[in-house]
Amino acid sequence: MGAEYFEQLEAGEDIGRAFHSARDAAFYEHGHGGYTGSLAEKDSYVVFDEPRRAEAAAYERADELLRTDPRIDDKHGPAGVLPIRLDDGRNGWLFFGMARC
Repeated sequence: MGAEYFEQLEAGEDIGRAFHSARDAAFYEHGHGGYTGSLAEKDSYVVFDEPRRAEAAAYERADELLRTDPRIDDKHGPAGVLPIRLDDGRNGWLFFGMARC
């Protein structure tokens, strides 16, 4: 099977709650059948302890990390997570990586 890049935003201060909420949303959007190419395929994450940044800058950083961090480039590995400031001003998280499809 192949792999697909995914990115998913989730608002919230607590990363654990945000991960479960974002994963539930991915299951809802892509189904529970597996091989969705989404966050639904992940059961863990790696937090990049970096300054909170705006959404656009976070997407650019996620793309860079995908090219340089082998953990995130692995469809069987964890999702990457960056702390972000959503466009509406709330704090949140950007989950990203490769997932089975």
